[in-house]
Amino acid sequence: MRIAYVTHTRFPTEKAHGYQVAQVCDALVSLGNQVTLVAPTVRRNAAKGDPFRFYGMQPSFSFEYLTNFDALTSPFIPGKIAFSVSMWSYRRRLRQFLASHSFDLLYARSPVVLQPLIDSGRPVILELHALPRRDRRHFKALCNRCQRVVALTYPMRDALVALGVESALVVVEGDAVDPERFRKTLSSPGAKRHWNLPQEIPVVGYVGSLATYDRIQKGVDVLIHALASLKKSGFPVFGWIVGGPKHWEDHYRRLAYSHGLTEGDIRFQGQVRAREIPDALAACDVCAYPAPHSKHAFFQRDTSPLKLFEYLAASRPVVCADIPPVRDIVDDRSVRFFHPGDHRSMAGAIRQVLEHPREATARKRAGLSVVEGHTWKERMRRIFKGIRITNT
Repeated sequence: MRIAYVTHTRFPTEKAHGYQVAQVCDALVSLGNQVTLVAPTVRRNAAKGDPFRFYGMQPSFSFEYLTNFDALTSPFIPGKIAFSVSMWSYRRRLRQFLASHSFDLLYARSPVVLQPLIDSGRPVILELHALPRRDRRHFKALCNRCQRVVALTYPMRDALVALGVESALVVVEGDAVDPERFRKTLSSPGAKRHWNLPQEIPVVGYVGSLATYDRIQKGVDVLIHALASLKKSGFPVFGWIVGGPKHWEDHYRRLAYSHGLTEGDIRFQGQVRAREIPDALAACDVCAYPAPHSKHAFFQRDTSPLKLFEYLAASRPVVCADIPPVRDIVDDRSVRFFHPGDHRSMAGAIRQVLEHPREATARKRAGLSVVEGHTWKERMRRIFKGIRITNT
């Protein structure tokens, strides 16, 4: 099958969604498809070079970068308007591109590009990572013209059906992981030496982006407060925060120091490449998935965190905020839950994991079992099951 995966964002990108896009495309190729990733040309892209090298992957799919008006680089167009102008230009180029190229199916992960895909007359699969807040009637109509709509979580599926999207069109598939990346990693002592981390005290690691959409805090402040609480109680651990962007890293560093943590208690590593993540996780004695106490849709409905899958695949003990979307993936047998936004509960979970290694080992084994059913290849096989294609 000839598939065009259409994204509206720069590619490659240091953000997690770029890695997810690359993994989906690679999985579709492994299922016997011919895949072309279609993306806009973005002038200001900090992530440069060969995308496969950037993500530590073997070449498998092709690229088409469409030249469009990148209004975000214009000093004369305000930011909010600039994005809309850029997307208008990109949709126009998409129409031209699809009119002159032959594909059996189109795949997208954002409603922003959906209209020209639907109008092309080809079958469309839409994978949703959030729901639009405006023009929902039009969004519903477009969804009902797709051959399949992928919701990351069951709460998201329920919201789509309540909106009027036909339930038969919607399948639930969270994110996934490539277990092979974690087969050959450094030993824990070796990884700690590689990253220059202390050997004598447990390392509590957070490996992932520090904010969503660069504005929604993901709970790193809760982790910092938990680390400070453990220090005050005389239970020594070393906090290792791996991720960006830089201004959030600086913000959290100031927060940590203001709560009595020092360079001997915590390190902010900054962003690392995707290919470095397995060895980073190998250095962690506990992996942390925090979250604030929030009613925001991201924490109540939309998130299917890549880092949680990676923590499990790395066979690390995991302490995890108990928010509704992650219950699609894990339970008490595979992670140690704590109350979201509650640093005392999180500190207690970290301490419990470290003081009860046999229970932690049992959860690690259960986590590996979870991962077996959530590989990228199996995820995409399930999404495409029963898809009907007519000659175009």
